[in-house]
Amino acid sequence: MECREIRVDRPWPPNQSRVRRFVVYDVFDPPDVPPERHVVRVVGAVERPVEVPLVELQRRYPCVEVVAPFHCVTGWSVEGVRWRGVQVRALLEEARPYGGYALAWGVDGYSASLPVEALWEESTIIAWALNGEPLPKKHGAPARLVVPTRYGWKSVKYFTAIEVLEEPVPGYWEALGYSLNGDPWREERFDFGRPAMRGRRVGF
Repeated sequence: MECREIRVDRPWPPNQSRVRRFVVYDVFDPPDVPPERHVVRVVGAVERPVEVPLVELQRRYPCVEVVAPFHCVTGWSVEGVRWRGVQVRALLEEARPYGGYALAWGVDGYSASLPVEALWEESTIIAWALNGEPLPKKHGAPARLVVPTRYGWKSVKYFTAIEVLEEPVPGYWEALGYSLNGDPWREERFDFGRPAMRGRRVGF
């Protein structure tokens, strides 16, 4: 399959150290999700909710390969990671969101808060392959939201839904004081001065 290549070439973010391979984290137990039964949704503050089986997603939208560093909030980065998938903006164009905020959800109930503008970015994709191989379970199979312009906790594993919101709602780590935006170049790791915000856990 031919895929258009997108490269994220930006100056190195402050206080990030290069490592050769990922350090793997999971908040909850990794779920078993058969790819043929997996569904991706865009819901909430949208004009037209979108629901697409993963197998249909792979056929319906143009394929892209994003080559970008992966920056973890704990201070390590992996250079030249190659993700294959479809751009989130393709789904947003159908859904027509009118809210400016979002929660990205994994099948396991994990969530991450993001501004919708980050989801519109050219390099933000729903990935099903990593470095030329099918996405492994430890990296979020069958689908992972990949947001190269934000710290890695925003790139939700086992990704299944974008819930568009009109007001910000914290995801798992944001409710514990992590940044709502998470821009590595601004070093937006934590926001302990922010008033307490209650997160929530639902299933999609």
